[in-house]
Amino acid sequence: MADIEREEITCQLITKPALHIMEAWLPTDLINKVNAHIDEVRTGARDYSPALVGQIRQFEKSAQLEMTLTDKIPAALAGVITQIGVEYLKCQGFDADVTANDMWTVHSYAGDYNPLHDHGSNTLLGLSSILYLKVPPSISERPAVPYGGAPQLNMANGNCDGFTQFVWGATGMKDYVLLRPPTQQYIKPEVGKLLIFPNWLLHRVEPFYGEEERRSLSCNMDVVFRSA
Repeated sequence: MADIEREEITCQLITKPALHIMEAWLPTDLINKVNAHIDEVRTGARDYSPALVGQIRQFEKSAQLEMTLTDKIPAALAGVITQIGVEYLKCQGFDADVTANDMWTVHSYAGDYNPLHDHGSNTLLGLSSILYLKVPPSISERPAVPYGGAPQLNMANGNCDGFTQFVWGATGMKDYVLLRPPTQQYIKPEVGKLLIFPNWLLHRVEPFYGEEERRSLSCNMDVVFRSA
């Protein structure tokens, strides 16, 4: 190999994407209207927990509540989320109609958590979303967890308390040194942040400790591809 000129060798790194998540930021005025609506209907909303895996039950105020999609504010929010869902698919080369099929809020307090799970839909491909509406200081004051790089003991030091974890493959402590790309990520909740992802994507929420409410909203969407 010593007699081969360096100019004769060309190299390039080929990266294979495994997952796309859409991140959007909704305006503060809309977030305030959604929170006000939730506060208004909260006492009369249907308990949605029998249909969900979330262990949201540590306090009297802990709840998972259905949002009625025919109400004005939820309908407007669903319109925004589904339109972003359409753009998410367009970014990947697909033309499709996206329709919200259910929506609910998660009111978490200290000790509440959501185990690893995925979501269903009425169509072959479905989309799911998470919108963060209230984030207590015990979560908001923690630093974001960087994606990739050497594994960090984030769970041991509590950095990920109250964060959302996405998992799309087998993960292990040796992944970094074995040149395996990351197949999980912790997302820090931030008020107004909306995440849209394919409904097969496994995710969970770690428990946290603090006195205030962690509030999020989830929406499941059906996808019907348009004919060429």
